[in-house]
Amino acid sequence: MHSILAEGYIKANEGIEWDSDNQRYTAIGDVIFKNENIEAKSDKMVANYIEENNQEIFTFVEFFNNVVIYFKDEIFRGNYANYTKSENIIKVNGNVSIQSPTRLLTGDELIVDLDKNKRTLNSNTNESIVEVLIENNENN
Repeated sequence: MHSILAEGYIKANEGIEWDSDNQRYTAIGDVIFKNENIEAKSDKMVANYIEENNQEIFTFVEFFNNVVIYFKDEIFRGNYANYTKSENIIKVNGNVSIQSPTRLLTGDELIVDLDKNKRTLNSNTNESIVEVLIENNENN
């Protein structure tokens, strides 16, 4: 028997299924996912991982229904989201909102580049495409 450590954790009220052959977890019911970058909540989550140095690294995570993602002082909401570790990007779709201490923005699709600290918010209508750059202000 060997123990595997993960770089984050998954919690769920209704259960977590582990598919070791496909290196995937499926969690249902008030799911909480946390890693070094984000904390996310949703009704269902599917997380793919790889094993590296005897540790599970979540590589691609999907969130379904009532999605809420916390990143620093921002909250992203939507109907569906995914997080890709290799690109360090979050994509949120359906009834999207970004809430920060100074603003609330809404749209249909959000792409968050965590490395570049860049948010791109799109709308299904051609009139409204918004790109928001948020600067870190260490003096607050």
